[in-house]
Amino acid sequence: MRLVTKNKYISSSEQVELSTNHQKLIDATIETIAKRGLGETTISHVSQAAKVSQGYANFRFKSKENLLLSSLKFISDEYKKSWGKIFEEQNISPEERVLKIIENDFSSKIASRNKIAVWIAFYSEVKFRPSYLSICQHQEEIYSEQMEKLIQEILDKNKEKALSAKEISETYLSMVDGLWQRILFDPKTYSHEFCKKLVNNYFKTLFPKTFS
Repeated sequence: MRLVTKNKYISSSEQVELSTNHQKLIDATIETIAKRGLGETTISHVSQAAKVSQGYANFRFKSKENLLLSSLKFISDEYKKSWGKIFEEQNISPEERVLKIIENDFSSKIASRNKIAVWIAFYSEVKFRPSYLSICQHQEEIYSEQMEKLIQEILDKNKEKALSAKEISETYLSMVDGLWQRILFDPKTYSHEFCKKLVNNYFKTLFPKTFS
């Protein structure tokens, strides 16, 4: 297949190269933000880290801000796809789904220190907070709603009326936020496996019969 641009045809091999270079720049942006922060990251830094020409980076993203926001959108979309697949999975118990959610939230792919650094950088930077909310807030609300429904399934299954699905799900999400920061700032203590163990113990305390 050959795509047509304004001036020429682009072959399939060229399309692959463009896609590869684009992803290299996104990955390098994530790495550079984690290393330098938003303010000190430049297109030059990113293109050097990606080993892609600065001219291509400028052409593709037009501005530093677009490049930075593209990295945020990438990790946001990646995260949504990862938990979305778990919620869509058929023929598993609600307890199994919770365990898969925990495994995903504290996987080395999703909860990598570089990606966590990007989340925190955008959330804490006043200039970028509106963009952060525009890209991430709706997805976070959907995730919160899905978690609450999932916990309610477990409560109904156990005929448990004394506990609140909303309180449990919000506590879990707060644990994720806090433990992600621990992974970033104290990785020797808070390994991914240790964080998973902490959260699993929380659910075992709430539901000792089903999370034994």
